[in-house]
Amino acid sequence: MKLRTKLTAFSILLIVTAVAISCALILSFVQTGDMQDVTEAGLTDYQSFYNSFLQSVSTDLPTKAIVKRSFLVDAVRSIDGFREFSLRQGDEYICNNAGFDMESLFQNNAYDSTGGDIDIQYRIVRVAGADYFVAHAVIPIGAEKYDLSFARDISAITDEIRTLALKCATVGLAVTAAAVIAMWMLVHRSLKPIDGLKGGAEELAKGNYGNRIPIKGKDEFSELAADFNCMADAVEANVDALHEKTVRQQAFINDLSHEMKTPVTSILLCAETLLGRNVSTETRSRLLARIYDQGKWLETLSQKLMTLAMLQGELAMRPESVVKLLNAVRETTAAALHERGIALTTECGVDILRMDFDLMRSALTNLVMNAAKASGDGQTVEIRAQGRAIDVIDRGKGIPSGEIARVTEPFYRVDRSRSKKYGGAGLGLALVKRIVEAHGARLTITSVLGAGTTVRIEFEQEGGE
Repeated sequence: MKLRTKLTAFSILLIVTAVAISCALILSFVQTGDMQDVTEAGLTDYQSFYNSFLQSVSTDLPTKAIVKRSFLVDAVRSIDGFREFSLRQGDEYICNNAGFDMESLFQNNAYDSTGGDIDIQYRIVRVAGADYFVAHAVIPIGAEKYDLSFARDISAITDEIRTLALKCATVGLAVTAAAVIAMWMLVHRSLKPIDGLKGGAEELAKGNYGNRIPIKGKDEFSELAADFNCMADAVEANVDALHEKTVRQQAFINDLSHEMKTPVTSILLCAETLLGRNVSTETRSRLLARIYDQGKWLETLSQKLMTLAMLQGELAMRPESVVKLLNAVRETTAAALHERGIALTTECGVDILRMDFDLMRSALTNLVMNAAKASGDGQTVEIRAQGRAIDVIDRGKGIPSGEIARVTEPFYRVDRSRSKKYGGAGLGLALVKRIVEAHGARLTITSVLGAGTTVRIEFEQEGGE
């Protein structure tokens, strides 16, 4: 059962119960008050009737039965204002003007009594479609006792009560119907935002992460809709990030397959030539050198990939000498720079920086080799360490402004032909970026096409802080 159906049904039940209880209480109060008034007036009238009759027969009764009977009947009928009464002695009625057997109404215990010297028994009964207040008492006349009963028609009063009950029922039904309609509209209108939330959840489940719920008002549903939209924003952002990560991973795998295909193919062709043909000593040496060169390329590629994969979490950094670091980079790159006719100069104005020495040496070596590849013969590459930053500067070809943001992506190369010439795999700057980020430092690249490039590694803390 839907929530709006439950709330509507519960509201209707509550309204019906409240109206029914209200009507019942009103009728009960009215009936109790009217019946109390009827009873008090009836008892007062009966007492007056009783006393008047007793006074009218206070003389000695005739001894002859028929005369005595006539005397009692005249005495009862002579009392003004009383039309419905009965007088009985034993089982025989002397007179009965009520039209029904009043004495039989007091044969059981279904009546009330006043008690006292004159024990008046009374009750309200319905006889032949009319309502009566009836009272009864035993009256002594001389040495004999008689049953004196009195009836008062109260149908007008009970009819008013029934009319009031009918009016209450009619008004109650009308009020209930109006309240039910109003409650249904209120519940429907109040819970209408749930349809929007449901639709939004369904769209989200279908993968439509850009769908949002309109926010109207400032009630709880509006707050819930706002929270839902925030959740949808987070889901969309995470999905976009996952999608972008998936695309990059796929591109990484594609580029990796492409990069490894070339040296593997070259190695297989050289090996096939050596195994299937008789070649000269010079050709054998050349093919073996080619196999060795391609194998070294694969080794370098795998080492860089391993370094990229292993750079997770925090590094065990400690204060290291920057001068020692620059000298180590110089020694590592000396042979390659000499072969290309590139000079390397260093300038150090920093004593100590916190770092992982080997990883930072790898990062600076990659930057120097990238600078050398971008430089022409006879040009100079500089390393400057000042304050909290280390800059690697070249005056080579530079990088187009639209590609600076992408050069740190794995396997991305600005000039593929130049990278192939020098055996590049497009992993150098990606590795540098990962190493710098692992140090909590910042990598910035500024370049002017045709004028050179400056790559800066800026540390957050100096020395042993």
